[in-house]
Amino acid sequence: MFAKMERYYLFTGDLVLQTALHIGGGDAAMGATDNPVIRTIEGQPFIPGSSLKGAFRSTVEKLAATLSLPNMDWDVLETGSARLREFNEELNNCRKTQCHETKRTWTDEDTIAMVKEYFPETALLFGNPYTASKLFFADAMLKDEQALALIERRDGVAIDRDSERAMDALKYDYEVVPSSTCFTFELRLENPTDRELALTCLGLSEMVSGFFGLGGKRSSGMGRCMLDNLQVYALDLTTGNPNRAEALRRYLTGTEREDKMERLRDGLQFIHDHLIALLKEVA
Repeated sequence: MFAKMERYYLFTGDLVLQTALHIGGGDAAMGATDNPVIRTIEGQPFIPGSSLKGAFRSTVEKLAATLSLPNMDWDVLETGSARLREFNEELNNCRKTQCHETKRTWTDEDTIAMVKEYFPETALLFGNPYTASKLFFADAMLKDEQALALIERRDGVAIDRDSERAMDALKYDYEVVPSSTCFTFELRLENPTDRELALTCLGLSEMVSGFFGLGGKRSSGMGRCMLDNLQVYALDLTTGNPNRAEALRRYLTGTEREDKMERLRDGLQFIHDHLIALLKEVA
């Protein structure tokens, strides 16, 4: 079953590091340091979309729980949790009843309805074991082709937790991308409800304000970043839109963002308006 495109949003901007950033390249990243940063095949540092999505999701879920949104259980998605086992049993029972007794075909809408009942409100937005995510983060690439010399190397030492002193012969070094480095930012949101759009704006608000962290060693001050030059593009193909035919024609025939979608005049005001609507709704 294919979902029909009805509402589509694109958020772009510049992700500027306020402090140094370390996102490790893993075992596959070979270099002259103990812990290099992740790089493209050309050797330039970048921020994986998966890292952005993980940090964005934890930020939104924390704030959603603070707002007391329904069913924000922290362990609901954990493998083997009682809530997840209960959902699987109920899902199988409902499928069996509808398919074998009522002869009714089980649909995606049926699964979504059950997910809404059992899972946190953020589950349909970010994805879960039963439905796909509505948010798509592109890898954040360097804004300008800066030289590899921008990579810094720092020293660290292992600490003995009992004596609170550096342990002998356990010095290591690691790479960081320095502060003020600028990366591209692109986030796509497909077919959101009004609540899901507001939750997305909740996370974007934290990024715009500079209260957003990425990567490792955040407890020691690294990874703080800010979203600058926010641009919001919107596409409305709902049946209630009187200009739907023209919007669809523009989207199909356009080649640039401004041709395919409507660029909103004030992205910050867009976020503000949706956050105010969310606060009124949960008040």
